[in-house]
Amino acid sequence: MRVSSLGATVALFVASVTSQRLTKPPLQPDLENLKQGLLNNLHPTHSTTDRFKAGYIPSDCKKIVENEKFNPADIQTWNVHYDDCSAPWIICYHKNSATPLSSLVDRFGRLPVHTRQFVRHVISLPSANGYAYNSGGNIAFFGSTLNNLNVHLHEAAHSLDLLGAYKDKPLSSSANWINNYNKDSAVPDNYAQTNQVENVAQNTVVDSYQRNVPGGFTGLNANANKIFHQYATVDTEQREAGNLLIPGGKCTLRLANSDPVLVNGAALRVTAADKPNVALPAGLLTIAGVDFDTKDSCNATFGA
Repeated sequence: MRVSSLGATVALFVASVTSQRLTKPPLQPDLENLKQGLLNNLHPTHSTTDRFKAGYIPSDCKKIVENEKFNPADIQTWNVHYDDCSAPWIICYHKNSATPLSSLVDRFGRLPVHTRQFVRHVISLPSANGYAYNSGGNIAFFGSTLNNLNVHLHEAAHSLDLLGAYKDKPLSSSANWINNYNKDSAVPDNYAQTNQVENVAQNTVVDSYQRNVPGGFTGLNANANKIFHQYATVDTEQREAGNLLIPGGKCTLRLANSDPVLVNGAALRVTAADKPNVALPAGLLTIAGVDFDTKDSCNATFGA
């Protein structure tokens, strides 16, 4: 599955919506009341871990780490092998991260595999504040926010939206989405008011709850009908794409790993044989990369 024609459209769209705040009122202040139900019903995926080749780091990780003013030498890079995929995820974990690596592996592994496969690398960095953003399919977590399953779902939802997982690409700028948004009288929460990209992501969290937690969101909030057309649109799109928000199955697609580079960049000669092999195994289709960044709008502070 390739979505290469999407790139320029997405980049322009994400840039254009950053300041387009939505005017519909929030249904509730935040989605923290969904967190425990999701945690109870999206179960961990068994995994094993091993260290990435010493001296190397994925180039996307290094770029994000340096852009955030951290030293790549302080990053511990790990391969995380989940039982539901033939290729590991490469995780870049700062040695001073607020929570242990095991928490990141646990929470990320609770994402249904057909959602998780739209994430390339995961980066954990220390911060006094908890927030996260998605850059081209790479999710960067700051502080203790990597403990929050809502945030994992929210950030992965950006990948589903902006990397072309759905029939409507990107969903957040499609006529189908806008038409259904216009049928509702509210948005899920304060954060969803930021713009349509964040609104789709928060509605994805709502639909994940509706789909996976007994009683659903309709049992949690008596006024759920005020946002029905939005989360129902997410649900239709994810179902037609193969039930992306439902646990089970095996990965079928992956974003290609970024090229391994030297942590310190000091070697004069590096041969192909020196580098760790990060090629995807035969049988996995490659999702074409799209250049987008939600850093400017994914700036809400979240707890653990």
